[in-house]
Amino acid sequence: RREYKQAALPRHSSVNRVCRATPQLRHKRSFGEQSPRMPTVLKLFNMCVMMITACLYHPRLLSDEVESEDVQNRIKEHEYRYKLEIERLQTEMEEKSNRDRNIRNTFAKKEDSVTWNWNTHIILLLVTIQFLGFWIGDTLPHIPQDYNSEEEEEEEKENEFPRRIYSNILNIPDQSVLDQFYNICIQNVSQEPNQTCEFVESFVDNLLEASRNLCQWNTELILEDCVGIGSQFEKWGCKTSSIYDILVPIFLQDGYCFKPEICSCDIPPEKQNYGRILMVTPNNADLGCQCKTTELEGDILCLIHSKRFEPDVRANCLASIMCSDWYLDYKKVVKWFRDLLAKSWNKICHKYDFELTFCNITGCCGLKVHYQSGRTICIKVFPAVRLKNSDVHLVPSFSDCSMNSTISTTYWNISCAVCEYRFLQIMAKNTPKNSCHLKCLQILIFLTEKQCNSPDQQYVLGSYVFKTVLMHLLSSQPISNWHESHLEHRLRDMLKYLGQCLDEKRLQRFMIGNQSFLKQIEIPEILLKAEPINLFRSFVIERDSYSQALMEYQKILMDMCPLMMECIKNYTAS
Repeated sequence: RREYKQAALPRHSSVNRVCRATPQLRHKRSFGEQSPRMPTVLKLFNMCVMMITACLYHPRLLSDEVESEDVQNRIKEHEYRYKLEIERLQTEMEEKSNRDRNIRNTFAKKEDSVTWNWNTHIILLLVTIQFLGFWIGDTLPHIPQDYNSEEEEEEEKENEFPRRIYSNILNIPDQSVLDQFYNICIQNVSQEPNQTCEFVESFVDNLLEASRNLCQWNTELILEDCVGIGSQFEKWGCKTSSIYDILVPIFLQDGYCFKPEICSCDIPPEKQNYGRILMVTPNNADLGCQCKTTELEGDILCLIHSKRFEPDVRANCLASIMCSDWYLDYKKVVKWFRDLLAKSWNKICHKYDFELTFCNITGCCGLKVHYQSGRTICIKVFPAVRLKNSDVHLVPSFSDCSMNSTISTTYWNISCAVCEYRFLQIMAKNTPKNSCHLKCLQILIFLTEKQCNSPDQQYVLGSYVFKTVLMHLLSSQPISNWHESHLEHRLRDMLKYLGQCLDEKRLQRFMIGNQSFLKQIEIPEILLKAEPINLFRSFVIERDSYSQALMEYQKILMDMCPLMMECIKNYTAS
């Protein structure tokens, strides 16, 4: 730096000197003259150019001390500004992060509450939809499709179990095999004489007559004449050991009466097939004691609840023996009825030459007649309460109608057995001679019972299911379709209809909720306008029962032809 500063002043003089000497050199070169100082001048000229260039590109070398102070001041100022800007940006970032954190916490709380609310709403919605499905399944009218139309069946999807089976039933034997099977295996073996039904009704009437004389409450309780119902009286029984079902209506007099409660809002949906029977007094009040509801003044003694008279009065009190909470209890009624018939038999047993034993059967009084020849007749006597002045009764239980054993003993089954008996009688008069409607019913029941491994084995598709299917088809098809020559086609129709009902898990009772029913049969208006009762309602919840029903249906379709041929062969050989 010092050398440059010392050479700064002569730099300009040398340049001028070089500039002044340049024309001379040119003049000398033009004349061919050569100077010995030429190289020295060129070196000085190059040095000057280099110094000028160094000054232009490195100005700080000239005034380094002065410029460094300014630069340092500017650098410090910029550093200070940078620090302030960085602090400001850091403060803003911290504030922004705090705001974002608060917003996230707020949204997280809201999302938690919203998620909880949505989960609650979804659960309530699913439960509501489930209940609505049950309610719609039980209330909407059942409109079966045209089971005779093969074109519609071919258009249906065949991806479900029962539908792909009943849509194309091919293994039904022809007309000749069906006629042979019916004549050999059913008609000639299980057909009971008509005199047997008459004997059973007359015998039970004799027992009831003796019971009326023994009844301690004959001024209040009345036993009506018996009514024969069921397969034997309807002429479609196909069992070798015949069972005769008898209804015995009971009612009260002298102002006391039974008040049936059916199709009311107090009865749950799963119990719409049942009703309760309330015992009422002449003043339409419950049969109870006033001492419990009114305050007695003075020394007034209640003879009913007095300790002195209580045993005698309760032994003779109809309500205490036959009711629970003033509702008729069918277990108590059946026990009382069985004891009454046993006492009656002891009074009239000398008139008959057979033995009678009483069987403990749930819901009825079981009687078994033993002849000396070894023949036996089984009788089931059901105490019943008539519904107003109609042919509908409330009975303790029917195994064919009810599959639920958890019902309270104060619920009685709504039985339309008498109405169904009269309906089949009317159809028998209107159908062609030797019609095939009862033959179809007998064949299906026979095949179902043949599949059972033991006599005590319970099957889901009972006789009442096939009977209900037959009554639906009788009311929907022309009478002429039931000619005896159409047995094969009508049997196929019954199986198709049953398969469709199993597919939909819906088979409505024929009488209840059927407003197009025959007017010749007396049915209360409340039952005609009631919601239809689904006999297959339990299949929606009880999957095991539904699977068993499907297996029984599949066995009937698959084993029908070989089972018929086997039965024909066995009966012919024997």
